[in-house]
Amino acid sequence: MLRLKSCGLGEGGGRALAEALRLNSTLKSLDIRLNDMGEGGGRALAETLRLNTRITSLNLWNNDLREEVQSALGQG
Repeated sequence: MLRLKSCGLGEGGGRALAEALRLNSTLKSLDIRLNDMGEGGGRALAETLRLNTRITSLNLWNNDLREEVQSALGQG
């Protein structure tokens, strides 16, 4: 479990996290709520999570994600 709740990641941090998760082979649960990642960070995560199937639990509450990003992440 990785908890990054309310860390101020923003869009750039969301993109950096998405890039790091591409290399992940062990992390199964991720809590990144309250980080205002916006559309860019959300899209980067959606793309990464299509490839990284190890993560089975994801909390993205209150990240200012647009509806289409939420749908791509399976949250909408």
